[in-house]
Amino acid sequence: MKKVQLYIVALAIAAVSATGCKKFLDEKPLTQVLVENYFKSLNDVNASMAGVYGAFQEAMTGTGSGFSGYYHYWGESRSDNFDKGQYGGSVDLELTMNQLTSTNRTANWTVLYKTIGRANTCIKFIPQAQQYDNRVTNTIRDNSIAQCYAMRAICYFYIVRVWGDAVVWTEPYDDYTQPSRIPRSGKDSVIDNQIIPDLQKAYSLIQKNQTANVWYLNEAAICAALADVYMWKKDYNNAVAWIQKVFAAKGPLGAVLSGTSGANLEPSATWKRLFTSPTATNEAIWSINWDFTYNDCACLPISIATSNNPLAVDVSIHSTWKTRSGDIRPKWTYDTLTGTGHIDKVVKYYNITNNSFPTGTGAPLANTYNVYLVMYRLGDVYLSYAEALNKLHDKTNSLKYLNFIRVRAGLTALDINDASIATEDMMEDVILQERQYELFAEGKRWFDLVRTNHVKKIMDPIITRRQISYGSPVTGFGDDAGKILWPVLRQNLEDNKALKQNSSYN
Repeated sequence: MKKVQLYIVALAIAAVSATGCKKFLDEKPLTQVLVENYFKSLNDVNASMAGVYGAFQEAMTGTGSGFSGYYHYWGESRSDNFDKGQYGGSVDLELTMNQLTSTNRTANWTVLYKTIGRANTCIKFIPQAQQYDNRVTNTIRDNSIAQCYAMRAICYFYIVRVWGDAVVWTEPYDDYTQPSRIPRSGKDSVIDNQIIPDLQKAYSLIQKNQTANVWYLNEAAICAALADVYMWKKDYNNAVAWIQKVFAAKGPLGAVLSGTSGANLEPSATWKRLFTSPTATNEAIWSINWDFTYNDCACLPISIATSNNPLAVDVSIHSTWKTRSGDIRPKWTYDTLTGTGHIDKVVKYYNITNNSFPTGTGAPLANTYNVYLVMYRLGDVYLSYAEALNKLHDKTNSLKYLNFIRVRAGLTALDINDASIATEDMMEDVILQERQYELFAEGKRWFDLVRTNHVKKIMDPIITRRQISYGSPVTGFGDDAGKILWPVLRQNLEDNKALKQNSSYN
């Protein structure tokens, strides 16, 4: 399919602007538009699907100005990867010091419910297009609906991981008589009764054995998402089963992903292709498209820019990773030079390295680069596989998949008798460390720490060091495990009186 472009999305908005979940999400009910005027042709189907992806793209990457994308805020900024930059404000300080409040703009889940609302509308109305346009084949219908089920599940998965309990809405809000204020459902119930069934439904509908379109939720992406959910649940047998289904799917170059060796990964010499040209590598599974020609600036909080960013690479990883002998990734990932104008820039998604990275007024403009944020890729899946196999007491194969990533990065393969991986817990720590390096700035680190119960262990000394540096009272991460979740934004609470705040923020 073509790139998601704003002029296409604008067409979709006419069809789906009324598809929000509830009143408190600031969406109009379908009674205000003539739904029967839409979903009558293949063009309507394509436009509505562009609207779904456009909403998610906006949530993750932003709207082209400011630092409005949530991909890095939710997945990275509370972790040991990033600290508040020189030009960071209260939003960034709260994130990096574990001092979130209900007015922090990153606590806003509306952008996800906007995507959910559009997916709900497509699921309900796309089938009717077949009555009017014979170009809407069963395959097009099923593939489109499959992507909507998967997108809805992924949005709910974000909500569960960030806020815990979630308001569940699976129908378009098309009638004023429908209740507009409903309470949250328990996070475990949302996973078991909404997220997993949606993804399983998506897998049953999606066309199999097709060359993947990396910009859209394809067979491998749906399987990777299911594996991700089962890893979150610590159901490692099911995680392994779905990872093996990832391996059976095709990548964007038409070859089966296979997952049998390091040769299935992008070679070391062209590793950066994963981020700058995902359609040119078979390791890519699903990336978010952003075309600056139509979408303007992908102004990420760690983007290249002529000014400094609100977030910066944390000093702990900055001082250690680049000294890791043989590792090819640091110089291709962030600007490893010291000083203002350097450490706050991640170059992973740009066709530059820190060896030739101009700063100040000579720096390239962020709004002259396309940015393709990675959602899933085979290297990520390999490391999840290693982690799951380790939990299932298969150290030999766990190490094999860990070493595939290490060797590709230019490091020496670990021996099974290496002291650093002597126990299952030690092996897990080594895998998580490798995930931190391999997936740096890919929206994974915070969720990895939460999923493995490593938040306190990793973040307590990091936050203690930051508190000392900022002259704040030294409390470390603190003892309230509920602070791992975000608070619900105050505005969301005011708009939906049935909501209750997460207890740690009352």
